[in-house]
Amino acid sequence: MAKLMRNKGSAATLSVPDIPAFRWWHGIIIGLLLAYTPGSLLVGGVLLLPLVFLRLIDPEADGQRVMVVMFYLGAAMVHPLRVAWSVRGDWATCLSEITQPTILVLDWLALGAAWLIAEVGSMGARVWYAESERQRRKAIEARIKALQEEWIQPDSSED
Repeated sequence: MAKLMRNKGSAATLSVPDIPAFRWWHGIIIGLLLAYTPGSLLVGGVLLLPLVFLRLIDPEADGQRVMVVMFYLGAAMVHPLRVAWSVRGDWATCLSEITQPTILVLDWLALGAAWLIAEVGSMGARVWYAESERQRRKAIEARIKALQEEWIQPDSSED
């Protein structure tokens, strides 16, 4: 998703988010997959659409979140890809696999579950860190108070 940027003293420009570079060997791999296993590539491509959707909705998702989503999507893709491989990429079987509502619902639920787990984990880590910092600050303040009581003498004015 491109964003409109305005620079001082110049016209508006479009900035494109960082997209991983498409290398020449990526094209060779995709070409080989299209030539040898087009049905399996179709099943894998359709089942990876939730990941593309996530990248469009949240382009600033960090690598950890994407890896969690890929793990869950990979788990949801095991059965359909096994079926596609067992029939040697037969188009009819592959099309029937990707049009089954249960498989598509599981695929999108895997994305939702992965996103939810990543978000809850992130919030939990922030709460944990805030609580540990609060306890650390409380211990430091108690230590400061103890040292002040030990070293600071009350003002005794003896005149």
